[in-house]
Amino acid sequence: MDVDLGMSETKKKIKVEIVTPAGTCACAFSRWIEKVFRILLKYKDFVDLQSITSDSPRARELGVGGCTIVVNGEETPVHLLEQKIQELLVNFNVIK
Repeated sequence: MDVDLGMSETKKKIKVEIVTPAGTCACAFSRWIEKVFRILLKYKDFVDLQSITSDSPRARELGVGGCTIVVNGEETPVHLLEQKIQELLVNFNVIK
């Protein structure tokens, strides 16, 4: 059975979508986004990063808004982001 894990066959990257509030000053979520990027920077070679706003069609499709991180289609809180990325990399035999 084939399962779409959200990873490209050629590059094997984890799809991470960062949703930020539309029409809001970045200063309102700067600490949150700083935490997100601090984590993602460690895994930059393994992550396909997309940044979208909460009023985008993609955010509506996902049913998310505000400050949200979506990893391979699954909403992930910032405090679990690094753990989620590490688990996916282990599952895909990228790291041990």
